Amino acid sequence: MKKITKRLLLIVAGILILAAGLGLAYCYPLLSMNPVKTGQIPNTNIYAVKNRIGSAFFIKTDNGYIMIDAGSDSKKFEASLPEINININDIKWIFLTHSDADHVAALPLFPNAKIYMNRDELVLINGTVKRSGSSGNTMPSGTDNDSISLLSDEEEFSLNGTKIKCIKAPGHTPGSMMYLVDGKYLFTGDAFRLTKDGLGIHPFTMDAELAGKTMEQLKKTIDSSSIIFTSHYGSRE
Repeated sequence: MKKITKRLLLIVAGILILAAGLGLAYCYPLLSMNPVKTGQIPNTNIYAVKNRIGSAFFIKTDNGYIMIDAGSDSKKFEASLPEINININDIKWIFLTHSDADHVAALPLFPNAKIYMNRDELVLINGTVKRSGSSGNTMPSGTDNDSISLLSDEEEFSLNGTKIKCIKAPGHTPGSMMYLVDGKYLFTGDAFRLTKDGLGIHPFTMDAELAGKTMEQLKKTIDSSSIIFTSHYGSRE
């Protein structure tokens, strides 16, 4: 009986150690994240809302705002909008860099906004490709997947005086997309992370090899941008 009890304790201890190790492996990368703080970006018409460990961005146009991504916490996101003097009804267009939960949570706050996403990301939200384990990505309740406008690489828009170029950046997810605004502001989502030495692979990337190739292929665009805005690793001029 004592041997059985001892073995059970060893098994339980092993499980706890494994769980702690997995938890540390997940949480450690989060400690290095340093998203852009809530407020206006100096000398630009761009505003940020920090939502937990990530940031969403707003570009002011001649009539209304373009929003890049939709945060991870809907309630906190909504509470932050008054800090930048933006009304929910003034959000006209939402461009998603990808469909991970921490980038789409606040979508239901903006029922009148038109939502855009790379068509290559559909495989994650329709269950064809799994994000991790046996699960794919799902849009928050209240978001009609069929109403999302699907984008292609190099597609361009002119929205009330503001120009947006869509640039596919696969790796983090199959349909990750960056957006170049007015030819100088690059919103990268999780396509890569900013490091002291330059660029690095985002820690929760599905295909790190592909993400590396993406960074190489888009180096000219990245280097020529006046300001790079990432979702979790701040910005860089």
